[in-house]
Amino acid sequence: MPHRDLVLLVFFLVSIPICFFRPFYGALLWAVVAFLNPQNYIWGGAAFFPWAVAVAIPTLAGMLFFCRGWRNLASFKVFLLVVLWLWFTITSFASSNTTLFMNHSSDTWFQWRFVSKVLLMTCVTIAIVDSFARLRLLVMVMAGSLGFYVLKALPFIVLTGGAFRLYGPEKSMIADNNDFGLALNMTLPIFFFLAQSESKPWIRRLCGCLFVITIPAIVFTYSRGALIGLAAVGGLMLICLKQRWLIAPVIVLGMLGLIVFAPQSWRNRMDPGQGLDDSARERLNAWTFSWNLAADYPITGGGFATFTPELFARYAPSATDVRGPHSVYFQILGEHGFVGLLLYLTLISSCLMTVRRLATRARYRGDVQIANYAHMFQFSMVGFLVSGLFLGRAYFDYFFSIIACLVILEALAQKEWTQVIGPPEENDRAASEEVYQLHNGVSSW
Repeated sequence: MPHRDLVLLVFFLVSIPICFFRPFYGALLWAVVAFLNPQNYIWGGAAFFPWAVAVAIPTLAGMLFFCRGWRNLASFKVFLLVVLWLWFTITSFASSNTTLFMNHSSDTWFQWRFVSKVLLMTCVTIAIVDSFARLRLLVMVMAGSLGFYVLKALPFIVLTGGAFRLYGPEKSMIADNNDFGLALNMTLPIFFFLAQSESKPWIRRLCGCLFVITIPAIVFTYSRGALIGLAAVGGLMLICLKQRWLIAPVIVLGMLGLIVFAPQSWRNRMDPGQGLDDSARERLNAWTFSWNLAADYPITGGGFATFTPELFARYAPSATDVRGPHSVYFQILGEHGFVGLLLYLTLISSCLMTVRRLATRARYRGDVQIANYAHMFQFSMVGFLVSGLFLGRAYFDYFFSIIACLVILEALAQKEWTQVIGPPEENDRAASEEVYQLHNGVSSW
């Protein structure tokens, strides 16, 4: 066994009891496994070690004994997560017992197990992270894991002149260039707000640099969905942030750099004048497939992994263009019907309303810390929701991690604000607003 494999294996074996006695350590290690994917850097027998399970089981057991944040689970968003999880189970049973969908029942239950692990660890994280210091560390680990790949990609972009696509780590949720671009869109605002709110100068400078270099990394994934998401996130940040003077030069320089240095291969792929290419036709074909299938099975859809050649031959305009769903929303529609889509959109709407309410209340109270994180998660969700229009990652673990962070932030804000006797006086609100804007530079939207 290579030395690197042995070191990683020993590290995880030693970490197992720590995950039990310190569940928060387990939650952080789970984030490392999910986002950094250290298991992809080994080639020996340790490559077959069940890294995620080895972390999840002791963390879950430790939560039952040592958790102090059970009250965090008393949230409407957690309720929606559980209901959505239950609905996924119902649609899986329905699919497995429907003649038309029986051929992919094994794939359905395989995907159900994967999504169940993601949702379970989402709830575990919500229960374990019970302080702002822990939330900060969790966000730093998630952002740092993606930042590692951004730093790794920078020399590749420079040396190749952006002539080749960027991909995420193999055998991960972000292995595909489109998924990698989606994840970077979600991380971009996290880098920005950490650069504004962190107390240590070196962290602020590092996050600021990562914010800048993440933009070309998104561009050179060659993902048009990610590019649209980048435009949405960048545009909203320009509109909503008082510190737009920090963002505008980065965007202008980035556009000039693309005009001057972008390779012809990138220009050809992004050129809208070339009409509907194969990728665009595949998307329209997949969306039509989802709609037609849901029209026949409006309640439960086809279950997980329903995008099969046999079903495409029945419901898609073109049976030869068999690809994934190419959209978060059409994926949910096709796999779980209109009921599943309604539940999914209700969860998203609840999160967006909560994050806006938190930002507004924090502005009135002059709570810069809560407001920074509220806007951080708000823009991160925008990156997912816009890019997700064209990318099929409805069960993205990063998205559910952001939801977990938002639920935790809401619980921490309520706990902190209830310790204050009464709301701020009316004559103090103007001062609070001024203090907030000076420190944070964020406007409500």
